[in-house]
Amino acid sequence: MKKDPQRMAWLILLLAFSVNCALLVSIPLGIRWYLVNATLSHEAALEVITGTVLVWEPGANAPLGVTSSAGVVEGSTIHTDSSSRAFLTFYDNSTATLSFDTEVKLAAMRSPRFRFSPKPDSLLLNIRRGQVNIGVALPVNGPFEFQVASPHMTAVLKEGSYSLKVTDDSTRTIVHLGTAQVTAQESTITLAQRERTTVRRGEKPEEPMAAAQNLIVNGGFEEDLSTGWQAYNEQGGDGGDVDGEVSLADLPGTSARAVRFSRTGSEGNHCETVIRQDLNEDISDLATAISLYLKVRLLNQSLSGGGYLSSEYPLMMRLEYEDVYGSAGQWTYGFYYQNRDNNPTMYGERIARDVWFDYGSGNLLETIYPRPARIKSLLVYASGWDYESMVTDINLVVE
Repeated sequence: MKKDPQRMAWLILLLAFSVNCALLVSIPLGIRWYLVNATLSHEAALEVITGTVLVWEPGANAPLGVTSSAGVVEGSTIHTDSSSRAFLTFYDNSTATLSFDTEVKLAAMRSPRFRFSPKPDSLLLNIRRGQVNIGVALPVNGPFEFQVASPHMTAVLKEGSYSLKVTDDSTRTIVHLGTAQVTAQESTITLAQRERTTVRRGEKPEEPMAAAQNLIVNGGFEEDLSTGWQAYNEQGGDGGDVDGEVSLADLPGTSARAVRFSRTGSEGNHCETVIRQDLNEDISDLATAISLYLKVRLLNQSLSGGGYLSSEYPLMMRLEYEDVYGSAGQWTYGFYYQNRDNNPTMYGERIARDVWFDYGSGNLLETIYPRPARIKSLLVYASGWDYESMVTDINLVVE
């Protein structure tokens, strides 16, 4: 059976026309898609503040140890340990400060290859653990999207400054300036300036609350000292063996209690009777204040003033910290009511005997230098020979 040449010619002509039409449409669309969606990958500039910072580049079998500065490519993971901190500058001039014991992945650092693209510049920072303080720059090349992810949530940050802390169980976001949208478990909240939220594992974001927070657990001693505190005695090196006692006393008319420190029979030997709370809290570079508040009552004091070196008071506080250079430091303050022997008292304050005294330290960031970077612990204790004192309502507030 012979084929119809005329019919075949028409089929070929129609097929060619269809292919031509498809090419006329698809080629411009393909070019447009490429022009709109093509992106450029960027590097971040890493500067080491202190210690050695480890950088794992994509596909690397071993990390690179950085002690000064380096360029970090997209997809890299950066790790700081207990003695190192780092500062990142991104391609859009946004920044991130990595605190101690922090790990982040630079998951995306991209911008449109062609500036007429409506796609935004984008940056995705995956915080796996630790604390990161972020400054999001004002966009200058069109739309910009700064995203943060953790094991518990995602967040979109607008121009401003933020602190995020990630632990195994939760992620805390603080807005110092700007706005943030935090999403977890299909629920989104918006944080405004000086607000914070916490997202716990498998839960929705908590409702926004004031950014200021008290770091102390059980500061009013509603619960036993086993909640938050350790109690012990330090005898020092003068051969004494008489310990002081720590006990809880109810405060009439309130649900709170006070801790009572007491010691007798010292015979002139030194002792410190201590309650201690370990905090290990990074203090944001963006934090504006840290203040200590408590109520103190002095009942007995056999050693005059602050002792021979202004270091022994019937009630003392000691804030132990690491500064921004990784060095250990401490801030100490005490209270006394008598100084018959005219001992030095440069680290103490005289208050009335047997009266509750409300103490506020003021902003310690204005008096401690170099600036603290991590609060390690707070000690409240009685020190000297024979003593009796009480303390309650202990608050260490960071803003």
